[in-house]
Amino acid sequence: MEPWIYALLSSPLCLTATFFNIIFFCCLMRPVAGVTLRNPLRFLLIVVLFNSTFQQLMTALTIIMLLFDSPFWLQTLTIALIYQFFCANFSCNAWISIFYYISIVPQQHPIFIWIKRNINAILYVGFVLNQIVLLISLSMGAVMYFLLGPVPNNFTSLELNKTSPAESVESDLYLFHVANLTYLLYCTCPLFTLLFSWGKTFVYLREHLKKMGQSSESFSQPQQKSQMRVTVTGMVQAALFLPSSLWTIAVAFLYVTDNFEMVDPNRFVTMTFCSMSSLGNLLCFGFSQSVFRHGIVSVFNKLKRHK
Repeated sequence: MEPWIYALLSSPLCLTATFFNIIFFCCLMRPVAGVTLRNPLRFLLIVVLFNSTFQQLMTALTIIMLLFDSPFWLQTLTIALIYQFFCANFSCNAWISIFYYISIVPQQHPIFIWIKRNINAILYVGFVLNQIVLLISLSMGAVMYFLLGPVPNNFTSLELNKTSPAESVESDLYLFHVANLTYLLYCTCPLFTLLFSWGKTFVYLREHLKKMGQSSESFSQPQQKSQMRVTVTGMVQAALFLPSSLWTIAVAFLYVTDNFEMVDPNRFVTMTFCSMSSLGNLLCFGFSQSVFRHGIVSVFNKLKRHK
């Protein structure tokens, strides 16, 4: 991808996502009357907005760096941070899907019953462990990539061995591939978690609606409508993350085969995928979460009154 195409695509995505981040932060900090949001959901949504905001800042920095010849270490650091914030949000979405799955679907198995009773502690501990794994993976990968130096197109690890001490290069490449494999596993697990949890929740709600229809009950309770809205938008979020996550998994495999430098040498395609998924994720939260939905309506009503 050419630099001007990356800037043309990513700039409006970055500005739009930043605008919604500001609006949603205000909605979370000062929710409208009658809207309550409890932890751990509130905590996870704050983390989503935090990660998204810093992802947009790093994306804006990569666009600005197109105007001058930036150092290799700065390019490596900004790309690693974009991966960090994007994948952290990917993980947050998975934990949110688990939270709704446990809350909505009746659990029969003893393990799931135990998880439901201890969902808060499990979410907090799991989230922290996830972030530690991601941070170690990306930090080690970025450091090893930086030590290997800029790799030109069609420059394989065999050629790299001829220009650098063999033992040093072999050790760096081994650590880089370990970090890459950890990153691959980290990105794969949330994808399957999203598909499983939202899929199971949707199947349960659909069967529940069928039973209500057979018994002539009306689907008019606010809680049931809210559950269906959250589930449907959760499935949309999983669909939005699917292209970017599949691309991320493909990138991890390409890193192992030394072909990534030929496919996406400047990481413009990968960062564009991240920007598109991040904005789509925010819009889904804006529709599914009442704290955002009612907050936006309240803002529009205030603007109308001031006119």
